[in-house]
Amino acid sequence: MSSAAKEFPGQAFLELLRPPKLAQTRLALFAAYSADPIVLGGALLNLHGRGRDSAGGNRSDFAGAVEALRDKVRFIVQRGRIHRGARLPRITAVLDQFVIEMPYRERSSSWHPKAALMCYEGEKSQRTWRLWIGSRNLTTSRDLDLGLVLDGESRRRKGSQVIDGIADLGATLAAQAVLPGFDPDTLRAELQGVRWIAPEGVEVSSIDLWTRGSDPSPPFADVAGHKVVVLSPFLCDAFVGSLARMTAASSDRTLVTSLAALRKLGPESRSLLAPFRTLALAAPDPEGEQTENAVEVQPSEPASEDADEGRPGGAHSGLHAKLFAAIKNDRVEIVAGSANATERAWSGRNAEVVARFSGGNSEIGGIMAIVGAATPVSPSLLQSLGEAETDASELQLEQIRWAISDMPIKLFREGKFFQLMSEKVPILPATARLEVGLATMALHPWNTEMTRVELGEVPISLQTDLVQFRLVVGDVPPASWLLRVAVTPGLDAERDAAAISRFLSVAGLQTWLREMLEGGTVPGTEDDWDADDGGRTTRQASWKFDGLALEDILNAWAKDRAEKTTSLQRVDAMLDRYVAAILAHGEHLSPQDRQDLLDLQQTWSVARDVLMTK
Repeated sequence: MSSAAKEFPGQAFLELLRPPKLAQTRLALFAAYSADPIVLGGALLNLHGRGRDSAGGNRSDFAGAVEALRDKVRFIVQRGRIHRGARLPRITAVLDQFVIEMPYRERSSSWHPKAALMCYEGEKSQRTWRLWIGSRNLTTSRDLDLGLVLDGESRRRKGSQVIDGIADLGATLAAQAVLPGFDPDTLRAELQGVRWIAPEGVEVSSIDLWTRGSDPSPPFADVAGHKVVVLSPFLCDAFVGSLARMTAASSDRTLVTSLAALRKLGPESRSLLAPFRTLALAAPDPEGEQTENAVEVQPSEPASEDADEGRPGGAHSGLHAKLFAAIKNDRVEIVAGSANATERAWSGRNAEVVARFSGGNSEIGGIMAIVGAATPVSPSLLQSLGEAETDASELQLEQIRWAISDMPIKLFREGKFFQLMSEKVPILPATARLEVGLATMALHPWNTEMTRVELGEVPISLQTDLVQFRLVVGDVPPASWLLRVAVTPGLDAERDAAAISRFLSVAGLQTWLREMLEGGTVPGTEDDWDADDGGRTTRQASWKFDGLALEDILNAWAKDRAEKTTSLQRVDAMLDRYVAAILAHGEHLSPQDRQDLLDLQQTWSVARDVLMTK
């Protein structure tokens, strides 16, 4: 009797972003279809070496991550697919600068790749790389996802290899990110010299990132004598026909999908699946990826905006992995990544990324463990499944959402007063209600006769180009999402300092400054970064008792001289900026706090003038 198949090893996505010991993040480029600001904040914390897999971290950690990574990290996502979940701390305003939205028109195509490319720099400027290719979005979903992790560096190591496609992937993402100091061609040249280590027993042939208009190679070629396994939560009629043809030479074919995907297929497509062993897992939590199947003649089931928020449950809530495998004896050829078993994915309409690699018994066991967890769908059940019921209001809601994402919307700012303007009015049915506002502020009605919406006065600490929308159509659950909207004139340069100073408690600022002085992590008592308190702080002690003293500064100066470090310069570059911002925008400060900060400024000024000139 054969033993049960061993599952793929689990890996917490946010944890794999953390730099190696004694290294810092030099560059991080992410591609995803959808994103949640809470996860983006958690990614920054982990890239800074401070976060937890829960996306948690305290306020001084978050402030340090934003300061350290603003010109090094970008999240490239489909426009209109930034979630506005139940929690949206006001500090997420500063995340606007990290996000790039791809304006693919979702009626016909989507920016759909899921990848993360990181470069870390350690002592003596030694650089290492990490690449993740998979099916996971930058969201709080607990669906079953798969990914491949590769580690790279320029030196030759046993088992390392040059992998086709990674240099082009990096250059393509860098071209969209437009990060200062990271020229796409220079990055491509550097990546061409990197050698990669794959998991034991895995050999990678290529990493393929295709953008709209590309001509992707199909997932299967010669499968005669192979066992074929396909995992895909979404299907479409056109690709089911292609899949049946390209795998016809295999006498053993398995498809693991969801009942929702099977219901969308027409009778002919279901007949084409007769030679397959068809199984089902739960459908993925709705994140909007049902637009994957949306074509003009076949409407999709739209998504809710916060489906996973606060839900209890097991390790996985549904199938979201995408994998195409051809197994022969003890070897398997795998194509895995972001591409579903749909025509949009494999026709060049979508942007997608896949890894092509081979593996052995461990990879075969992981695939078969997923197959073993699925429920068989009998031929009679497959043919008798009712067609997917499409709620007209849900479809209408999704179409309006697409249209709004495509509208020429702008923000105009006069001092602290914001106004949203559009060349067109929103087209809404009589049962619809649309509201709009900055992500940090209240919502305002946007009626069909309005080309402009007054958003009111916004303090500099809450200014952002992230605009939130809330759309209600009929009786279906509302949709809420965020868009980046260009601001004229642009936001003031001191916006980040004002936002972070408003967000930090005095104790949090103290923790941050002392950490910079001491060069390590200092335990802090402030709240988690995503625990929004509406701008109020819970000050626990006075600067007079727990603040930075002259002794701390003298100790840092002595350490700088002995170890040739630059902690004083780091703090000097930060302290005046942030303390000044707190004093200027610190309506929450008590008189004692304000006086203590003034005393700190004076102490630092004296120490700087005496010590930093020596």
